[in-house]
Amino acid sequence: MKNLLLLGDSIRLGYDSFVQEKLAGRMNVYFSGDNGRFAQYTLRALSDWKETLSLPEIDVVHWNNGLWDVLHLSAKSSRCDGEASGETISQGNVPQECGFDKDPLTPPEMYRYMLGRILTRINQLFPKAAVIFATTTPVIEEQAIWGYRSNMEIAAYNQVAREVLIPRGVKINELGDFAAWKCSAFHRDWVHYNDEGSNLLADEIIGFMEKEKIL
Repeated sequence: MKNLLLLGDSIRLGYDSFVQEKLAGRMNVYFSGDNGRFAQYTLRALSDWKETLSLPEIDVVHWNNGLWDVLHLSAKSSRCDGEASGETISQGNVPQECGFDKDPLTPPEMYRYMLGRILTRINQLFPKAAVIFATTTPVIEEQAIWGYRSNMEIAAYNQVAREVLIPRGVKINELGDFAAWKCSAFHRDWVHYNDEGSNLLADEIIGFMEKEKIL
C-alpha cells in the first residue's frame, strides 16, 4: 500500500483520524499529533516529525498552512468578538480595545517565500512523494475573539499558494472552497469544524486523491 503523510494545522488535526479510518486497507496514513501552526513552524518541525513518526518512504504528502499565517494578534483584550453588536470585525471596523495588529503573523511576501521553502524541504525529506496543497478554510469573522482573520485575506493567501506551488508541480486541493460550500453549518467555533464537518473534509480529501489517481 502507498503511504500518505498529512501535514497541517488544527483543521488537519480535526480530519486526520477520519482520513486514516476511511483509508484503512487502502493506504497507510501518518500524521503528527503536533499542530503545524504557521508556515515557519512547519518548516522547522518537518525533520522532527519524520524522525519521531519513524516514517517509511512516503508516496503522498497532503499539506496545508495558512490559518495561523493570516492571523492578526491582539495586544489588548481577548474579549472583543464583535458578536454582541452583530458587526463583523475588519481592518476598518476594529473596536479600539481589541488592538489587533495591522499586519498578519506571516505577511504575504513572507508567506510566498516560506511556502517555497517548505516545498523544498518536503522534496528533500520525501523525494518520491506527490505533493498536494489544501487551500485554507474560511472562518466566521464576526465570532473572532482573541485574534482576527478575514476571509478576504484567506482568499488572497490561497491565491499566493497557487502562484507559488502550481508551477512547481503541486496539485491544489481547493479544500477552502469545499468547506465554504459544504461545511459552513458544521463549525464548532469561528475557525474549526465539528466531527461532522471534519468527516466531510476527510471525504473530500479522499475523493480528490481518487480523482487525481493518487490512491
